[in-house]
Amino acid sequence: MDLLFLPLAPYLAWLAWTVLRHRIPLKYNWRSLWQRKVSTLSTAGAIAVVVAIFVVVLSLSQGLSRAFVRSGREDQVLVLRPNARVEINSSLERDRVRVIQSYPFLARDEQGPLASAECVVVKLLDLADGSGSTNVLFRGLQPAGVRMRSQVRLVEGRWFTPGLPELVVPRRMTDRFKDLRVGGRLRFQGLEWSVVGLFDGNGSAFDSEVWTDVEVLLQAHKRVSFSALLARLERPEQVPAFLAFLESDKRLKLEGKPEAAYYAEQTEAGKPIQILGQMITVILTVGAIFAAMNTLFAAVAVRTAEIGTLRALGYRRVEILASFQWEALMLCSLGGLLGAFLALGFHGIQTGTTNFETFSDVSFAFTVTPGLMGRGVAFSLLMGVLGGFPPAWRASRIPVTEAMKGG
Repeated sequence: MDLLFLPLAPYLAWLAWTVLRHRIPLKYNWRSLWQRKVSTLSTAGAIAVVVAIFVVVLSLSQGLSRAFVRSGREDQVLVLRPNARVEINSSLERDRVRVIQSYPFLARDEQGPLASAECVVVKLLDLADGSGSTNVLFRGLQPAGVRMRSQVRLVEGRWFTPGLPELVVPRRMTDRFKDLRVGGRLRFQGLEWSVVGLFDGNGSAFDSEVWTDVEVLLQAHKRVSFSALLARLERPEQVPAFLAFLESDKRLKLEGKPEAAYYAEQTEAGKPIQILGQMITVILTVGAIFAAMNTLFAAVAVRTAEIGTLRALGYRRVEILASFQWEALMLCSLGGLLGAFLALGFHGIQTGTTNFETFSDVSFAFTVTPGLMGRGVAFSLLMGVLGGFPPAWRASRIPVTEAMKGG
């Protein structure tokens, strides 16, 4: 959508130049808009709806991208089975895990090397509103795994106890899913799991995961192998050497992905929603452009005598064209500003979509930024140019003699 501005840029620059170089009666145009309050407000309202949808669609993509971008660190590597795009499709044997955890350049803290062998599974959970159920990703971690996610902090209760069927869930999921609260209980794989804590993932992808002890999760699913391993290097510069070690060591033959790059790939999960939203926006945009065009054609039709007066006062055709084009831009920018502020009401609202890589729910928030609001207003100006040019051209082409007779 933004590419449409490129061929229109010279025209927009010319319009800006006309205000400085020519006598453009902008006050006249502004007053004439409010002499037709009903048509002006209805057209501005239609444009506001389109702009609001445009900004909200962008905020969906922005929120989803922010969730994944905030999840990765440059000095951490996710180790997977070769050709496994995501953790849920990967498998790591325990002897390979031991080899990796003995790598000499792993970062360490007071409790040992920062490397966490993990298990990832998907479970079907009921939605809190009773409208159905959806897949949720459960992550089993070793103790180091919690410490390695510095963006995650405990906000209520406590962390799970290793060896016990206990769960810690994201605070953002408590309102969306049934029983995901401290004291809640879930039953699956023949065990009763207790929710003992809530965490805040700071808007990252971890806000879409339920965490528990890796060994308990493996035993419940009668599995021996882990899904993946997360390792932190002492310095980000050591990541390439570690990746080469994973591929070249005959005991491993594994694939590593920098954690930040891995989560960046997951942003593809939001493409279906983004495409659908853009299709809806295009359809509504066409309607809004024609609404603006009809409003301005009607304005030209009833102001033929006024146009003749302007010509008699010495205004040239190019100045008449620019004048009515600016009137269209005023009308559409009014709708654009209103639509941008309508979209702001969606900021922070929690929602979710399906990650088509893992077929699990991804929780995130609408993220309406000043930049997106600015793009919405710019989009309304684009509609103003496309919808305003035909009636502006018509106004500039009316012969003086016909205009002075009132059409």
